[in-house]
Amino acid sequence: MSIVFLLKPVLASDEEFYRQVLSYGTDSDIIKAFSKVSGNLGPTVNRSVIDIFKQDHSEGVYICVARYIGIAGLKETCAVLHNELNRPRISEDYREELIITLGKIKEPLSVDFLKSYYFDTKRTKRIRKAIIDAWGEIGDSKIEDTLISIISNEYEDKELRARAILSVGKAGTEKSLGILRDIAISPQEDKILRMYSIHSLAKIGGEKVIDILGTLIKDESHEVAEYAVNGMVEIGSKSCSDYLLQALKSDYDKVRIYAAMGLAAIKYEGAIDILKFKSEHDVNERVREEAKKALEVIQHSDDN
Repeated sequence: MSIVFLLKPVLASDEEFYRQVLSYGTDSDIIKAFSKVSGNLGPTVNRSVIDIFKQDHSEGVYICVARYIGIAGLKETCAVLHNELNRPRISEDYREELIITLGKIKEPLSVDFLKSYYFDTKRTKRIRKAIIDAWGEIGDSKIEDTLISIISNEYEDKELRARAILSVGKAGTEKSLGILRDIAISPQEDKILRMYSIHSLAKIGGEKVIDILGTLIKDESHEVAEYAVNGMVEIGSKSCSDYLLQALKSDYDKVRIYAAMGLAAIKYEGAIDILKFKSEHDVNERVREEAKKALEVIQHSDDN
């Protein structure tokens, strides 16, 4: 005879309720309760969560609990998650969720484990993509060489290269700047790889890559130009001012939008005249709006 729970909304701090669900509930009870959780439920629940993997449940329960582990950031579950990944005959859905969870808990011990897992010939593209993403989330620079090798391999799947470019932006060091620059400025490279390289260049290089981004403002690909200007916005340095002024004259609407946002972010007084013009006469309504906002920010800063 199963115990029935009325799963009404419960505060996340109610540890005892969730402990009882894990101990006495059906698989459906557990899935329903934990699908509503958005934070760490406390040590009592977390100990019971680890015990779930020693019990016989549907895979849906394990997926739901793994997702909770990621939400709660339970680094102590690292070895358990590794063991689960090595279990035979698990589904791709569960395998992917475990890898996503390892990324979320950000335990560096998983970097080498996932490296061996990635290069296992049985792994599908879906799982390799999840692993690359997890490396980025973990953010440990010791995976940088592996990511660079994936990025540099012209015969590698484009999606895997793209994911590696984004992840090296999170986990990499200045060692990655050369390959990212080469891809960003190369018209022969796929557009998405160039865009993502620009994004990671800005994250890693900061002010050191402003001139590289500046050369891409007039790129024939409007998406590449947009990413270049948006990279400068993210860097947020007054050293970007001349390039942002150039970008305000771009034929691409989004480039002008990002340029106005960037000039507002750095509060560049030298942009007041061109922003006044853009706020009144630009053909694009969104550009006019962003120019007005930028003017207000800059002029208010000048008043202070």
